[in-house]
Amino acid sequence: MKTRYIVVFILLFCSTLFLTNCGQKSEETVELQQETVTIIDNAGRTVELPYPVETAVVANRYNSELIRAIGAIDRVIAVDMNTAQDREFWSEFDPENTIGRGQRELNYEKIIELAPQVLITPKNGTWEEDAKILEPFGIQVVVVSGYDTFDFIDQVTNLGKMFGKEQEAETFIGWYSDVADYITVQIAEVEKRTVYLETLNEFATTFEGDFFYGMVTLSGGEHIFQERLEGLTGTVINPEEVIIKNPDVIVKMITPDHALSGTGLYEAPRLEQSQRVIEEIKNRPAWEEIEAVRNNEVYVMSQFGHGGASKLVGAAYMAKWIYGDMLPELNPVEIERQWMEDIQGFQFVDGHFYPVL
Repeated sequence: MKTRYIVVFILLFCSTLFLTNCGQKSEETVELQQETVTIIDNAGRTVELPYPVETAVVANRYNSELIRAIGAIDRVIAVDMNTAQDREFWSEFDPENTIGRGQRELNYEKIIELAPQVLITPKNGTWEEDAKILEPFGIQVVVVSGYDTFDFIDQVTNLGKMFGKEQEAETFIGWYSDVADYITVQIAEVEKRTVYLETLNEFATTFEGDFFYGMVTLSGGEHIFQERLEGLTGTVINPEEVIIKNPDVIVKMITPDHALSGTGLYEAPRLEQSQRVIEEIKNRPAWEEIEAVRNNEVYVMSQFGHGGASKLVGAAYMAKWIYGDMLPELNPVEIERQWMEDIQGFQFVDGHFYPVL
């Protein structure tokens, strides 16, 4: 009888121990299970990511600006040199600890050493190669193109989902949409005025499908070039083409001389530089007969300033330059201030757009 009691006791003890251990393992398993989120990125890829993303490296400053706008910049552990060069605007990042010069020149060894969960890089980079090299190391590649004006809502929504900042992303999108919708509705019935946008290089412009073209479209202007010219492989056009098209408005992009090629700085171009560039455009051979030159409608915007909020800031200035009093409630200076101070957390610096109406 005593033996039976002993056996029952042992069985009960073992059962209790087993259940206790199972409970502990179950709890441990729950702790080890990590939530995930699935998004469709700017390249149309379905990507499953850890939720929320805690560590990321980011190529392209426009992407970093969007991440800061939703309050997740503390999750970014390194950026590219094109971003980090701007010591005042990106003081939290070390120029000696970058992930490469830019999205087309990434340092994979450095990224693997940093071991982030995610690389965020734009569509005009080398994202396909990036994914092949980095994903075997457990580093997911997500395509976000912060310069893509017409994919702004989806991309900011994705960033909100990734970083667990959904509400902040929604607020940011609301601010953007208020400005964009006002421009669109206000000039819906207005006869479109024509625009020639010249980017940083002389006689370099934009065509439909390019990332600068979306800014012109959002402004309500009609760009004088739509489809890429026959036989043209790049973006540099014959200046005679501009004379023939005879735009109503000319907008030229500039950057301070000491910035890395093709990039922008928080520091605004000097007033003298902006004035000089406008005079140089007006004095180009035979350009004095272009409508924009005759009517003194030649403007400059900086590479840094125009790109705010996926080029919404640039589009607001362009819309005001193009249509003036037809947009009575549009104040691009205030929009730029809100972007810089309220959303990015930096002091507003004028001089990125000239002249200001």
